[in-house]
Amino acid sequence: MTTAGDRIRQYEEYIHRPRTPYRARKARYDAAADQLFSAGISNRDILVDVGAGGTELDVCLRVDYGWRGRYVPVDGWLDGVDLETWQPPRVFDWFACLEVLEHLRDPGRLVKALQGNATRGVVITTPNPEVWDVLSMDPTHLTSISQDMLREWGFRTTLHTFYGKYQDGITGLWTGVG
Repeated sequence: MTTAGDRIRQYEEYIHRPRTPYRARKARYDAAADQLFSAGISNRDILVDVGAGGTELDVCLRVDYGWRGRYVPVDGWLDGVDLETWQPPRVFDWFACLEVLEHLRDPGRLVKALQGNATRGVVITTPNPEVWDVLSMDPTHLTSISQDMLREWGFRTTLHTFYGKYQDGITGLWTGVG
């Protein structure tokens, strides 16, 4: 069983890990933003960024897209939340879950929780297992998330280049509308 102290140590290691520059990760934020705007996100909406990390989606939405809505970050190293068990405390307009699901033992549980608490929609990004051996990309990757899996969960999917190989990333959008 993971203790709170174990999680804090893991988050501290995560924070101090060498990171690729923002511009190298920006493609996933742009892909998510494009999906959010195509689905009608507005300046009146609240977006909860689950696994927010350095809150770079917020930067992208505000600087590059001019979004002025309310942004709420949720992340273990920000607030100590354990995404394996976390439940949204109430309904919100939108949830974003970028590069998170592959780190969970049961990503379907989180997806269902987000869908059940989103009034407008959910956007996700994940590495494409048809291009990458997702489990060997990072020792914290526990589950490969395929387009078929996302479609079974009701997401419309598109392929993107996130890591330098053609169509190596997947973006999924769920709006609760077929």
